[in-house]
Order: sequence, then structure tokens, then C-alpha cells
Amino acid sequence: MLMESCVILNLCSPGLFSLTTLFPDSFCLSLQLEVLHSQTLMLIRERWGDLVQEERYVPAKYLTLAVWNQQVLGRKTGTASVHKVTIKIDESDGSKPLQISHEPPLPACDSKLMERAMKIDHLSVEKLLIDSVHARSHQKLQELKAILKTSNPGDNSFIETALPTLVIPILEPCGRSECLHVFVDLHSGMFQPMLYGLDQPMLDDIEKTINDDMKRIISWLQQLKFWLGEQRCRQSVKHLPTVCTDVLHLSNIASHPAGNLSKHKLFIKLTRLPQYYIVVEMLEVPSSPTALQYKYSFLSVSHLEGEDGPMCAQLLQHFKPNLEHLVQDATGKGARPGTKRKVSGDQGEPEPKKPKRSGEMCAFNKELAHLVAMCDTNMPFIGLRTELSNMEIPNEGVQVEGDGSSHAIRLLKIHSCKGVGDETRRALDRSLLDCTFRLQGRNNRTWVAELMLANCPLNSTHSKEQASTRHVYLTYENPLSEPVGGRKVVEMFLNDWNAISQLYQCVLNFARALPEMPSYLSLFSEVRLYNYRKLVLCYGTTKGSSVTIQWNSSSQRFHLSLGTVGPNSGCSNCHNIILHQLQEMFNKCPSVLQLLQVLFDTQAPLNAINKLPTVPMLGLTQRTNTAYQCFSILPQSPTHIRLAFRNMYCIDIYCRSRGVVAIRDGAYSLFDNTKIVEGFYPAPGLKTFLNMFVDSNQDARRRSVNEDDNPPSPVGVDVIDSLINPLQPQPPPQAMRGGAGGVYPLTSPPNYHANVTPSPSMMPTQSPGNIHASGSPSGALRAPSPFGPTPSPSSLGITMGPSSFASPHGALDPSSPYAMVSPSHRGQWPGSPHQVSGPSPGARIHGMSPGNPSLHSPIPDPHSPRAGTSSQVMPTSMPPPRKLPQRPWAASIPTILTHNALHVLLLPSPTPCLVPGLAGSYLCSPLERFLGSVIMRRHLQRIIQQEANLSIVNSNEPGVIMFKTDVLKCRVALNPKNYQTLQLKVTPENTGPWSQEELQVLEKFFETRVAGPPFKYNTLNAFTKLLGAPTNILRDCVRIMKLELFPDQGAQLKWNVQFCLTIPPSAPPIAPPGTIAVVLKSKMLFFLQLTQRIPVPQEPVSIIVPIVYDMATGLTQQADIPRQHSSSGAAALMVSNILKRFNELHPARQGECTIFASVHELMANLTLPPGTRQ
Repeated sequence: MLMESCVILNLCSPGLFSLTTLFPDSFCLSLQLEVLHSQTLMLIRERWGDLVQEERYVPAKYLTLAVWNQQVLGRKTGTASVHKVTIKIDESDGSKPLQISHEPPLPACDSKLMERAMKIDHLSVEKLLIDSVHARSHQKLQELKAILKTSNPGDNSFIETALPTLVIPILEPCGRSECLHVFVDLHSGMFQPMLYGLDQPMLDDIEKTINDDMKRIISWLQQLKFWLGEQRCRQSVKHLPTVCTDVLHLSNIASHPAGNLSKHKLFIKLTRLPQYYIVVEMLEVPSSPTALQYKYSFLSVSHLEGEDGPMCAQLLQHFKPNLEHLVQDATGKGARPGTKRKVSGDQGEPEPKKPKRSGEMCAFNKELAHLVAMCDTNMPFIGLRTELSNMEIPNEGVQVEGDGSSHAIRLLKIHSCKGVGDETRRALDRSLLDCTFRLQGRNNRTWVAELMLANCPLNSTHSKEQASTRHVYLTYENPLSEPVGGRKVVEMFLNDWNAISQLYQCVLNFARALPEMPSYLSLFSEVRLYNYRKLVLCYGTTKGSSVTIQWNSSSQRFHLSLGTVGPNSGCSNCHNIILHQLQEMFNKCPSVLQLLQVLFDTQAPLNAINKLPTVPMLGLTQRTNTAYQCFSILPQSPTHIRLAFRNMYCIDIYCRSRGVVAIRDGAYSLFDNTKIVEGFYPAPGLKTFLNMFVDSNQDARRRSVNEDDNPPSPVGVDVIDSLINPLQPQPPPQAMRGGAGGVYPLTSPPNYHANVTPSPSMMPTQSPGNIHASGSPSGALRAPSPFGPTPSPSSLGITMGPSSFASPHGALDPSSPYAMVSPSHRGQWPGSPHQVSGPSPGARIHGMSPGNPSLHSPIPDPHSPRAGTSSQVMPTSMPPPRKLPQRPWAASIPTILTHNALHVLLLPSPTPCLVPGLAGSYLCSPLERFLGSVIMRRHLQRIIQQEANLSIVNSNEPGVIMFKTDVLKCRVALNPKNYQTLQLKVTPENTGPWSQEELQVLEKFFETRVAGPPFKYNTLNAFTKLLGAPTNILRDCVRIMKLELFPDQGAQLKWNVQFCLTIPPSAPPIAPPGTIAVVLKSKMLFFLQLTQRIPVPQEPVSIIVPIVYDMATGLTQQADIPRQHSSSGAAALMVSNILKRFNELHPARQGECTIFASVHELMANLTLPPGTRQ
């Protein structure tokens, strides 16, 4: 214990206490050796493991340790050398400290390393081994450096002693991260290479090779030199749009010069020019093992079978070898303006050579980066210049702009376009000052062609178009599948130039016609924008509508688009319904002035036409679930609009100049007015109805209504032939007239009155203002029938359904089956409005306004109730074209109306001659009321034939339907004052119980609730069933109708009543809504709607009450129908209780009807609890 304590104390504080004072030297050395042995065993057990082995230990003599034992470590690398360290006591001189010996001996390298490895005065075996391993590692690195020196006398490798490392520059100049670092593993003594960016498998191969044979590092350095050169190239173009690859699979590599490239090469693909590659070849420099020579080539490839097919090499061209000088002198060849220049004396001193930069910048290949950047920038221009030359478009080639920072190609001349006149081409060439192509954007795929033009022929109101010169910028996105600057870009530019030329020709003609343009068109329109690519015209009273004219290169046609601007920007343009026809007209005759004239003539009529209801409605016919379109707007030409009313009646509207339109019955064929277009029916009385809206101030003369309703025979075959053949010589105007009445041929409507001063469009001159003389559609009152020679829509494949019938496409569509004569020839028709002078039909009608008393003259329409001749009843099924009497086709003669009259005719308005309280809630236009009344009259005739209780009565009055029941004689006809309502006149067969008031209520109910809007078939059918009811039942129903029409007469009642002729949607589920609500057999079923009388601010309560009247017992009670809702069920229970109590208190007497009394009781005493709703 004493000995161990002394050893520890000596180790901890050798200066305080020495063992030599107690023991001899030999004992102390033995004790130190024992301590080192103990440290060795502990370190082997805890940390070293097999890395250090105890070879032999002899107490008080020596301790031998083995390190770097390759066989023990399992590394079969070369000779199994054993490195030993022996710590021993000098036997000859015991006063010497412990001696250290190495096997094999340490080399004479660094003296400090040798000194530390030969002493152990610190008594730490671990520190001794570390110093020994450091010395041996330094020795191994020195041997490896000697091999490098032998191979390369200029070797610049060096050894770092802190951590034994040999740093070997691979490619000079070389950054630290690019050098190969060879370490010596202190545990195993093996070489461990490290190079940033090198794959681990390759590092493992290098390690194994140099540990087996250090001389083989020379070959590895040669391979790493090419690898590092390739990495430098990759890093140099990493920030550029490129993709690098070592191998490029080419289908013709065997026969192409690209197959002769060197082994070490790199293909750099320009991603924005995918068909181009930069090839970098890396070659040896014989005099310098740490240098490489770069050789650059340009390679173009193509795909044989699309983008995914194999690539084929096209062009391989080597760049000049002095690229480095080109890079240095790229910006120094020309002196920039404003820069200082050296005087001649200052040029004598040579500029000192700058040292080469070291560090990471040595890896940057500036020649390659500059080469890639220049190719990426210039190749699109070279490709564009090549395509321009191939298409024989003269240009100045690639020019440098912007102080050398950008490039451009200027065109010297652009080819003329087909379809453009020589005068237009020369004017456009004179105005074109410059045309330049540039690249824009970061991806180098966007081309911008800048056109500079002067002497713009048209002045617009746009603020950016007030300069003397205009700049037009055309942008083209190069497709990814096409090379940048390829043929596609040139073709797109030529298409745009063609579009500019085509529009420029229209604008040039328009500009020449502006001085002669009528003043009303100048006030009507303005040029809002003209940028050579599109022309935007704003028109209208407030200039709130716009039309844009452009040339479509894909379809080779002008394209028109309509819109609204300013306060009307949220609305729809009224001309949208004739956009197709306008576009066809403009493409046949591209005249801006003519287009403005048509827009002027049609804007007001189309505003009125657009107000017509076009939404399909249910319940108009017996099939309640089938929807029918009220009005179908069918444009036939820009100035001819056809209106189909419920697929039965057809109205043709022709827009003419000077604020008028011509309206006719479109059911009559345009070629033969005695024939009917299949699928349509003539509207009886249409001529008389339209004459009520004729403005007396518009016409210069008046002719009788009888002349209109009884026109002479149609034109003969010779006139028809002259209309079909516009090239036939024109007969004199007198030959074009009809009989003694001066009626013009039906297919050639007359002109306006001769006393009216003709507009410029009527003058026989070739001025641009004479657009009608050149075939204006607005002047053509009568276009040929869009249905062709066979006037049958069904024979032409037209389905008369509500959806397909309302097709907006007219006969001007080239793909349309309709044969429409070109509007450009209408002005040449014999007897057209521009060549025949004479009075128009409208000019022969005086004072035909709705308020004119002359409307009720004794010469009415043949279909009026007081006409003297008979009228044939129209059959329900319309056969193919058939002959009609002369008088019914009076409506085929156009009626001239002003725009204001057309607005009155087509805009919704209250029903005239009716008390506001009696008018229905459905507001519609006078035309809809007239046509609806005509339809209801037609329905009534069919219903009478089906009802057993009604019988038809022959009448000599045309347009009048007379029928009778057992006790009543009824007469139904249009109201002769306005032709907008259907009136019923009831006369008792003999003196009976009917009072005059009851008959008036029945007539008024028919006019306001049955035959009025929305003109439903089932409503009329239900009313006729009521007419056939027994007298006592009908009288009670009339008394209920009186309470509905005049609710104020039942002031003491709590409810208002409405007689439901069709089942309402909120009724109990007994039948679909819209079904006839009157059933009359042994019992009578009908429906009433009761509405509670409450103050206005509150929402009224309404309930539907189904009533059943038993004719045998005379009892009136509620129909027993299951209810779904609890609230309606509670109301139904209360209604049943009131009716039962009434039947108990007032039993029915023989022949007495209790319907009205029961309903009156119900309206007086029914009180619903709060919260009850139907």
C-alpha cells in the first residue's frame, strides 16, 4: 500500500516527492513500466480493442505493443507489416529513463515528431502511441509525395502535420475544395482519400488501389483531372438555361463527325433552344500533367419521329480557338460615347500582370459561360434571319442595340397580301416607317415585332392615339415544339400583317367616305379605337354600344364582336341577335359605312324586339308539362327579323331607313302570296291591327283599309322571273305597278313617297355615302324567302319544336341550308326600293293611329265582326302549300311603321279599354295580346267541336265565332277598337232568369280572366265547360265571378274569392298544376282561391278550396282530398265544418243551387287561427 501511494504521489506531484529518496533507480523504472502496462490493459479493454495489441510484457524489463496490424484488422492490403513500439529499461545503465524503440525504425523526418515519439517522460502510453503514429503517418505521406514528384517535377502538393494529410492539386489553378486530400488513418495506418463531389464508390476504389500500390495514384490523378474539368464546366453553366449530359444517343453517330469526338466530352443542351448543343472536349496538355485543354463545338440535332423519336445529328462546327480573347475584348473593341481615352504618352507603361485568382473562382470557366450565353442569345436571331431569308423577306440581319446589350432584326420590306388592292398596299408601304423583331422576357421564347407607322388614315378619340406616329406591338409565344425563331413565328407575323392590311383597306375606304357621310351617322357613331389590329366603333344616342372589327387569320374572314361601354357596360348589346348576319354581310361587302347604316336602321327596332318574352312557358296547351316558347326571334338577314309566336304565327319585320320598319305576315310565301309556309298559319286581321299603329304624319296619302285587305292578284310569272334573275333588264316603273289601285308587286315593295327629299343613299352617285345603292340590306324590304323555293321549314329539316325553332342563325350562314340571295344584289332587283319611285302602301294610309276614329269606318278588315263577306275557318291540320282566296293574304303586303310605333307595338303595356282593377297581372305587348287573342279564338273553335253541350252556329261574319248552349247564344270576336282582346257577347235564347248585369259579368270575366294573357288553352276549355252547365249552376258561378271582378261589393266579407279555371300549384294533389279545374258530370268539381282581407303591410293568407256540388241532392261541400301539411289540413277541416253546418241549417230545395250561398257563407264566417298558411 505504501509503495502504490508513493507511485501515485510521484506521478501527480513529482516535484514535491521523489521515489529516489526512498528506493533505488531500478525499482522506480520497474514501477513506471508496471504503471504503463496497467494503462495498456485498461485502454485495450475500454477503448482500443484490436487496434493495439500487447505483444509481450516482462516485468522490470520491457513492454512491447503492436499497432497497424493489417492482418488483425482484416485488411489484406499488401505486405502484412507489423509496427511495434517497445518500452524497456536500459540494463547497462539503470539510471537512464525508460527507453523507446520502434520496429521498423522511425525515419529521419521531422525532428520534433521524432523527439516526441522517442520519449515517455509523461508516463502516458496513449500519448506515446499517438506520437509514434503521427511520425509514421508523416513518413508514409512523404513516400507518396516522392512518387508524385517523380511523375511531375512541378508538383505542388504539400503535407499538413496537424492531421497527417497530403493535399494534391488536381487541376491548376486549383481551389482548396478541388484538391485531393489523402489522409492516413491513425488507427490502421491506411491511406484514406477525400475529394468534394466525388462519388463514394470511386473513393473506395482509389483507397484500395493506393493502399495496394502507391504508384497507381498517378493514373487516378489523370482520371480525376478529366472528372474535375467536367465538373468545372457543369458548375460554370449551372446558372444558365442548360442541361448537361455525358452521353448523347444519336442515330447516325457512326457516320457523322460527332462520332470522332474525344473520349472525355460533355454535351450541354440549351433548354430554350432544345435542338442545339454545345460540345466541350477535354484534351491532355503534354507539358503539364495538371492542365487541360478545352475544345468547343456547336452541334444541332433533329428528331426523326416527333419529339419522342430518336435524335439525328445535323451540323457539327468547331468554334475558333481564341475564345478567351473574344471574351476579354467583347466590350472593349469600341469606345463607349462619353468615356475618357488615354493620351499617347500614357500607353508606354505596360500594365502589370495580375496574379491568378485562387480559391473557388478558379473553377469558373468564363469562356464556356460566355459561349453558352452568346449562343442562347444569338441563335434565335440567327434562326429567324435564316427563315426570313428562306421566305425571301429582305432584312438587315442581326443588329446590336442598346449599347451592345441587345439584338434586333429589321425588315426592309414586307410582302404584299392577297386580297388587298394595289392602292391600299402602296399607302400601307408609305406609312410603314420601321419593323423590328426583338426577344422579350427571361425565357427567350417571346418575340415582339414593333411596327412604326405614320399618316394614320383615321382619327380616334383614344388618348393614346393622338400622336403623329403609331407603334404597334405584335407578340408571339414560340411553341415549345418549334425552334425559337423558326418558321412558325414568321408565319404568325405574316398572318398578322395580312390582318393589318385587310383592316387597313376597310379603314382607308371608310376614311375616304367620311366627308360624304350623312350627318345623322356622324352623330350616331364615333371611332373609339383604331390600333391597326382592330377598329372599335361606338354608336347609339349615348355611344353606349360598341362594335369591334378584326380580321381572323385562321378563318380568313372578318370577325365582329359587340359590346357595351360606359354606363351601359353591364347591359347586353341589342345587335347580338343579328351578330351572325352582320358578320356575314360585312364579309361579303366590307364597308364600315354600310355597317353603321345597318346599325342605325336596326338599333331601335332591335331594342324593341329584345323586350319580347322568349322564356318557355308551361301550361299553354293541353299538355301542361310541355314548355312552349312565347316568341322565337329568328334573324334572316341583318335587316330582316322573323318572329315566331308559339310556333304557329310568324311576323316578318324589315328594318328600313329613315326610322321606319315594314311588317308583314311571314306565313305567306315571299314568292307566291297565295301559298302558305308549312308549319305556320296566317294571322287573321293582322293588317287591320298593324294599321292602327301607322303614324299619320309619316304618310303623304291615304288609301282605304278595304284596298289593303282586298289587294289585286299576285304578280305574274314574268315578274317572278325578273326577281329571281337580277341581271335581266329592268322594266319601266309603270310596268311594275299592279291594278288600278296602284299596288306594287308583292315581292318588290315600293319606295317612300316621292315628295320626301331623298337621302344621300338614294342619289345615283358612286359616293361612299350611297351604301344602299351598293346593296344595303336595310333598303331591301323584301329578301327572297329564307326557306328557299319550297316554302316549307319542315321540308328543309327545320324542327318546329320550341328549342330548335329559335335558332339565331339566319340564311346568310354558308353552312345554312337556306338559300338567301346576297344582299349586295338587292339594289339591282327590278322594282327594288332604290329604282322604283312611287307611293308605298304605308303612304296610302291616312291617320291610322289607334286613336283615329277612321279605324271604325264601315270598311274594316274582312275578319272584323261587321265584315260583309264570309270567311273560311282555318283547319286544324295545315296541308302543304295551298291556294287561298285573294283577300286573306292582305297581311302579306308590308305595313310601314315608325320606330316609335314599333316600340308601342312590342313593349309591354296595360291592356287598353280595361279598368285597371280588372286587368290581369300578366303585362304583355299589344302584338302578343293580338296574337294571343287570335290563338284563343282558334282554340275556341276546336273546343266547341269537342264539347257536347255546345253547338256551333253558322255566321256570315268573318272572324266571328258563334255558338250556343241550351239557353244562351254566344258571339266571340276581336275587340274592333284595338284588336288586342277577345270579346264575348252573350244573348239569352228566350226571356229567362238572366239579368243584363249577370250577362255583363260573364262577358267581362271572359275578356279579363279567360281570353286574356297568358292565353292558356285549359283556361278557355274550363270556361266553356261552365257555359254548358245548367242555368242555376252557371248563374251561381257568375255571382262568384262578380265577387272576383268587383270585390268591393262584398265589403262585409272576410275573404276575397278567385274562380280557378286551372288547378293552381298550391292546390291539393288531385291533378298536375295547369289541368282543367272544372269537372261537370253528375257532380260538379271546381276550385276557389280565398284570400284573407287584411291591411296592406301584412302578408295575406290564401287557401285553395276544392268544392263539390251534388246536382242530385243539391249539397255543396268540400272535396275530400288528402292533405300533406298540418296547417292546410287544419284550414280544410274548418272549411268542411262551415259547409256542413250551412247544409244542416239551410237544406237544399228542389231546383235550387246552393253553390253561391255556401261560398258566401264561407267567405263571411271562415276565421283561421294565427300562423295558418296554405
